[in-house]
Amino acid sequence: MRFALVAVIWLILVGGMALYTYERERRQPPPLAEPVTKEASMEAYSLEITPTFATAADPFALQGDPDAAATLLVRVGARELYRSDKPLAAGETVSVRPVPGLVIGLNEIYLRAVPPRGAAMDHALRVRLLQGGRVVLDETLWGEKGRNVSGSVPFTLTEAGEAAHGH
Repeated sequence: MRFALVAVIWLILVGGMALYTYERERRQPPPLAEPVTKEASMEAYSLEITPTFATAADPFALQGDPDAAATLLVRVGARELYRSDKPLAAGETVSVRPVPGLVIGLNEIYLRAVPPRGAAMDHALRVRLLQGGRVVLDETLWGEKGRNVSGSVPFTLTEAGEAAHGH
């Protein structure tokens, strides 16, 4: 008798859960189609990066990390645009042209720069995206006293090449 009661309770619980998951999956809205992204002309854009500090190798980087030796690293999505393994002077502008990977719509540029060890001042990294001679994006990333300056700069490109900041 107890076995039959346990079997009935088990069937009700498992059957109820199966019915619930079936109904839940059946009532899901259809998946949205991937938005069509149109790649922006990479020849039309150039990227300028200016650190207010001299860059240096990261003394606390993990061994075996391929990005550990980089004093300045710039990426768009998973694509590496620029990498410097040697120290850069303060105020030295790095220009990247062309800028591949930009699309009409939402974009994001990731930057990481390493200040010298023992730096006691806040640091900044100026990022400018230019189309021809016109400034499309002008942002500054900040880092506190000796910490790495890193972050992402989101923006949206329109067909006309103008950027809208996504703060």
